[in-house]
Amino acid sequence: MKAPAIAPGVPLDYYERIRVVDEGSWWYRGSRSIERALLGGRLQPGARLLDAGCGPGGYLRWAARTGLFAHVAGVDLGSEAVDIARSRVPEAELYVAPLHELPFSDRSFNLIVMHDVLQHIPEDDLSASLEEIRRVLDVAGAVVVRTNGALRFRRARADWRLYDRPVLRRTLEQAGFRCERLTYSNMLPSLFAAARGRTPRAPNEACAGVPPRDTSRIRARTGAALLRAEARYLERPGRALPYGHSLWAVATHPA
Repeated sequence: MKAPAIAPGVPLDYYERIRVVDEGSWWYRGSRSIERALLGGRLQPGARLLDAGCGPGGYLRWAARTGLFAHVAGVDLGSEAVDIARSRVPEAELYVAPLHELPFSDRSFNLIVMHDVLQHIPEDDLSASLEEIRRVLDVAGAVVVRTNGALRFRRARADWRLYDRPVLRRTLEQAGFRCERLTYSNMLPSLFAAARGRTPRAPNEACAGVPPRDTSRIRARTGAALLRAEARYLERPGRALPYGHSLWAVATHPA
């Protein structure tokens, strides 16, 4: 069966919107700083990386340029996303595939990232998808999950959820993972947005949920500085932020 051109329930230009902002957005750069802080010493040269739900390949493009990884790979449900990713990261191994049917052998990757993907996996596929992620993860490897965050779990529809810390931990542990780190991020901007009644919402054909390109240099510099400060705070193991519209987990195989 032919794969869909785009993921369900998003605008037709969804992947192009992501491509435009992931090349220079302060939010994407700041998120990579948060991720590096949470991984700490786990981010070692020569690792094999899988971007599960790679979209148009912005993260893979960054990863390939760092020189840290011996091999980079990605999968996405949208064939249009994979086409864009192939043009941007020709050295990456890329497939159109759902997460519950990964085309890789056991223990293929040291690091797997899932950026804003978990909340979109249909309920019926969630357990199988996380089991597949665990199957292709090396015994000593780690999975980084970034998903929508809130203080209370909320399910808007079968393919979109808003996670809180207890539910994210329980979801990963039920799939056989051990949660090594669990924290919110983007705290002050999220508090400001919440005070104005703006919280993460399920994407639809009118609203993609993609961070817009910020034309204000002051706002971009401020946002970037705040995320860098959060990253510095989170560099110390055991630290966590109490609120934010992004929720992170670093998960591993049980000892």
